[in-house]
Amino acid sequence: MRIIFGHELFPPDFAGGGEKLMLRLTKWLASHGHSVEVVTSGNPAIKSYEGVRTVRVPANRYLMNLAGLLPMVVRGRTADIVQASSGNMCLPSYAAARLLGKPSVCWVHHIFGKHWRDIRGPVIGRLFEFMERIMLTRGFDAWVFQNESSMRIGLSMGIDQKKVRMITPGVDLEVFSPAKSVKRDGSVLFVGSLSMDEPAIRTKGLKYVLEAAAMLPDVEFKIMGRYAKRMEHTPNVRFVGTTDQKGLVRMYRKAGVVVCASLNEGFGIALLEAMACGCPIVSTVDIGQAGPKPGSKDGRALANAIRGYVGGSKAAADGRRNVTAARKHTWENFYRGFERIYDGLNKHRSK
Repeated sequence: MRIIFGHELFPPDFAGGGEKLMLRLTKWLASHGHSVEVVTSGNPAIKSYEGVRTVRVPANRYLMNLAGLLPMVVRGRTADIVQASSGNMCLPSYAAARLLGKPSVCWVHHIFGKHWRDIRGPVIGRLFEFMERIMLTRGFDAWVFQNESSMRIGLSMGIDQKKVRMITPGVDLEVFSPAKSVKRDGSVLFVGSLSMDEPAIRTKGLKYVLEAAAMLPDVEFKIMGRYAKRMEHTPNVRFVGTTDQKGLVRMYRKAGVVVCASLNEGFGIALLEAMACGCPIVSTVDIGQAGPKPGSKDGRALANAIRGYVGGSKAAADGRRNVTAARKHTWENFYRGFERIYDGLNKHRSK
């Protein structure tokens, strides 16, 4: 099959986990006999990345809503499947598929619904909420969600449940695994991204993590990520910057609790990695982990859930359950899930 992907950024350009997942999927498809090409923003001189062909438009990612249509139409003429992603290549990918009469798939990397008002404010947030609804509720032939909370938001917008598929990412168990001898230090670990600007800080709910820290002065909180602004915090909070994969694994293996306070996540890769490392988890996002799942925007609920783990035996037991749960998420299931969708749409089209 020939599959054309529309994604607003593609490596070597990264904004988050979506680009990493897109690279994994396209590389696997290309290595398994499929013809793959990605239309994205960036430097037109970069024609491929790690064996994946790219067509890059020299435009800001936010302008790809307009600039992405023509290259998607041109490159999609010979495609069997058009693959869209939530974000600024969603509408041009869908429009190209409709113009060309091609089956289309929308991969939902992020969806926030009413949470946009918390992220962008009451006025601009409503505009983002409206645009997200317009983008994601077009007549795609299939939608791919990665966790239950995202799917619920999508269904509340009117997405056809009969066309929804759930495909979760995998985890590299040979890398992310429990330590055999390292003792957990009782600290609380929060994992941010490489670009923690104001909207990202709000999305990740860091405000509520810092509120929880203020309620637990005897517990050390470690905040990972690259932050664009300084956050006021209590003395028990330490911003530890970023690290490489090995350093991240060491942090997971030492943490007493991993906390996630996000308003929503497309999936929650950091949570899955923490699960595979045997971490007890307190999270507002549910990807199948053991442990308390407080509601979002509630620092006190986070603090109470963390307090229930610190110094108790339940933390170790739930950490072991998380290792077992993480092993169900395999990359083979991830790759084959997409391939089955493409095969089904392609066969239906050829009848």
